[in-house]
Amino acid sequence: MTNLSYKDVFMFVPNLIGYTRIALTAAATYGMYYEHPFMTFISYAASEFLDVADGYYARKLGQCSKLGEVLDMVTDRCTTTVLLTYLAQLYDCRPLALVFCLLISLDISSHYMQMYSQLITGKTNHKQMDENAHWILKAYYTDRRVLFGFCFGNEAFFLLLYLNKFLPAYALYLSIPLTVAAFPISLIKNVINGIQLYESASDLAHLDAAEINKSNSKQK
Repeated sequence: MTNLSYKDVFMFVPNLIGYTRIALTAAATYGMYYEHPFMTFISYAASEFLDVADGYYARKLGQCSKLGEVLDMVTDRCTTTVLLTYLAQLYDCRPLALVFCLLISLDISSHYMQMYSQLITGKTNHKQMDENAHWILKAYYTDRRVLFGFCFGNEAFFLLLYLNKFLPAYALYLSIPLTVAAFPISLIKNVINGIQLYESASDLAHLDAAEINKSNSKQK
């Protein structure tokens, strides 16, 4: 087997799927701002389903990579941010806009803090949990069905909020109950984000305290 070059890693199947997700996010964004809701829905939904495919093929083909992990996380954050930013404009309500902005901040900060704390403490990726991890995070990250369920429900809630502004009255009889059903899943998902932010910050603080104490002991 020949040695891989960095160009080969760029061409891994899961990374190619990641690039496709970026293109779909761009198409969804275009659809939002040029008022093509069907295009937005199809592009956004396809991107979310491909989020499952990239991980599956990474494991199946033995093509897991740090590039793929970061690409996946960054694409997820950017996709959600685009939709929440547009929802803040679409609903034209200051309290809702504030909520959407806070959710964007929580989503980005919790995942960045989680990835950084995991990598700096020797983990291979931000989803790797040890025995000392919070039980909610262990349940969330170690069972792919749980992870998919909450991520899907969260994105479905935001996407339904978008669609409800464009659907005809008869379609809202189905859409609104689905939106209500997806709301608690989205709420729990964002509570998990908050727990993730606190736990990863605590891990970094514990590491800081240990390093400072070790440094102080050497100086005595």
